[in-house]
Amino acid sequence: MRTRLLTLIDQLGFGSPPEAVAPTGPSPVRVAASAVVSLTGVGLLVPNLFPLLDGGGPLAVVLGVVGTLVSIGLIAIGGLLYVSGFSDRNAVRIAVWNLLGVVVLGSVMIAHAYAQNRLSGGIAPSMFTVGNLLAIGAAAHVIIGVYDARRVRAEQLARERRRTAVLNRVLRHNLRNEAQVLTGHADIVATVPDDDQIRQSAAVLKRSADTVGSLADGAKTITRERDRGPEEYDATDPTAVFEDAVAHARDRFTETDFAFDAPDDLGGTVRASDGLRTALDELLENAAEHGGSPIEGSVRIRPDVVELSVTDHGTGIPEHERKVVAGDVDITQLTHGSGLGLWVAKTVADTHGGSLSFTETDDATTVTLSLPRAA
Repeated sequence: MRTRLLTLIDQLGFGSPPEAVAPTGPSPVRVAASAVVSLTGVGLLVPNLFPLLDGGGPLAVVLGVVGTLVSIGLIAIGGLLYVSGFSDRNAVRIAVWNLLGVVVLGSVMIAHAYAQNRLSGGIAPSMFTVGNLLAIGAAAHVIIGVYDARRVRAEQLARERRRTAVLNRVLRHNLRNEAQVLTGHADIVATVPDDDQIRQSAAVLKRSADTVGSLADGAKTITRERDRGPEEYDATDPTAVFEDAVAHARDRFTETDFAFDAPDDLGGTVRASDGLRTALDELLENAAEHGGSPIEGSVRIRPDVVELSVTDHGTGIPEHERKVVAGDVDITQLTHGSGLGLWVAKTVADTHGGSLSFTETDDATTVTLSLPRAA
């Protein structure tokens, strides 16, 4: 019996749909969406009980039983929605579909009842008719909402597959370039007897080898982030993580000035994996290697998100690279990134349900990693 029930739940769409974001706990939005569906069932249960309590005719009793069961089903669906694998956004989508069914169908039925002067014979029969049909309509719209949410999720997965394909192209392109550099300078080392030339080529070989290693590490990090399970996300103090990342960057880049700004009374936490630290390391490293000193890290708490920003005063991130990372343009031989640091940060933002944004002024470039606050 239990197996059949679980199978039915899965067929209705309340199994565990794959979501791209880390679960952030019982957020107020999720609680509200689930409550809307359950309260709809509670509200429609009352009129459907009338024929059962008043001892109506056989047909009225049958319809009352059907409406009562459907109303109880809506109450249960609200609970299932709360514990389901749907993201908060898709939970709201399902709740909106539920309300749409009640409002639209209810408005039409009440308008018809008034137009045909049906309410003059007593409110109870009309309430039963409205409640019975609304319960069925609301349940139907919830199911529509579930499949609409799953359709949206399928589209998100398709976009992620396209993004993964782009990442593979970025990686192949950069590895190919670095391999050509390694090959060319290896030929120089093999043919030129001059010691100075050998030392210069050896230095270039070392830098290219480091770049190839960094690309491989970045690809590994991206894959690991996308494969993480819900159990790998914990309540995290982003300020402490960011402060540690800045301290580590100071040790690595001793000739660069780093500043860190975070108000004392932040009080904001996020559900994060250790990928958050990796993303911040990448942003600070990118600023140190390609930007200008000083480099400023800052934390800001918004009502729904925590913003972690890195600002440098260099030449800025090339526009084509920003667009490629943001997905605004496709990767080509002319539009490609020079590394995977920003891709790592973007992947961490996506898998945590957040975003990565870029802001430029005349003398500074700011990259902001925004993550949803934990409940």
